[in-house]
Amino acid sequence: MFLITFNFFTEKIKNEILVYQDTYYLLKKNTSQNKILSELKSKKIFISNINWKIASLFHKNRFIPKAGEYIIPKNSSIFEIQRTFQNGKTLTRNFVLIEGTTAVELEKNLISNPYLSGKIKNLKEGIYKPDTYYFKYGYSREKLLAKMKKAQEKSLNIVWKEIPDNFILKNKKELLILASIIQKESSNIDDSKLVASVFINRLKNKMKLQSDVTLAYGFKINGQKITKKMLRSNNPFNTYQHFGLPPTPISYPGVNALNSLKNLKKTNYFYFVSDGNGRHRFSETYSLHKKNIQLWKNNLNKDK
Repeated sequence: MFLITFNFFTEKIKNEILVYQDTYYLLKKNTSQNKILSELKSKKIFISNINWKIASLFHKNRFIPKAGEYIIPKNSSIFEIQRTFQNGKTLTRNFVLIEGTTAVELEKNLISNPYLSGKIKNLKEGIYKPDTYYFKYGYSREKLLAKMKKAQEKSLNIVWKEIPDNFILKNKKELLILASIIQKESSNIDDSKLVASVFINRLKNKMKLQSDVTLAYGFKINGQKITKKMLRSNNPFNTYQHFGLPPTPISYPGVNALNSLKNLKKTNYFYFVSDGNGRHRFSETYSLHKKNIQLWKNNLNKDK
């Protein structure tokens, strides 16, 4: 009779439902089990020390909770809570690097992410692939960057293998630089191909790129704040004054920007300007380009 009563009592402890809604819980490393019970109590999950110990005896393997972020499911018993902690079924977080992001922006986003850990050194421009990356709580920022860098190198290698031998760009670094400029100039897939053709045509004809986005990057300003004085400056990113490519990438280019150079669209375009609606107008001659600029200005005045 005593044994039956004891078994009933222990089974009740093991299976009694104590969680009445999905509950977030962060279990930090080296947290004692008494501390776990105290923290669960603050979340209105009330478990006595003795009941916790009894429930832990029912596991096949010794109960050792694993650190991490958890969602304790609604209707969980003590045993199920422990099994969740023992199996380490933690939350998966994600970090998104958006195409066209700069190193300054990336560093800020990494540092402000509370679910990542560790310090980071100065970040290089262009070398990380824009994408969504998944990780667990406490994942190293350096490890995440290494993963992002490896992914960008893979994308770059795929594109470079299909670049013809007589291409105007000499190496993968130049490819990355130009792709980063294309990325900042346009996020539209179709326009990106035409922008790429303009820059390649200008490089082939020994013309300056004359790109606002490189100058804006050099002065760390919004492209709409470029002044005539800046246009005449000797800033290394001033492609109105310097021939060829700027010294480094100016953003993290995505796959579409890289592919715009792999699947290069052949055109006779040498100029482009915004149409004021997220796309661009392209032209072969400077006279037509000036007309397109006037159309852009007219569009701006219309919106005022």
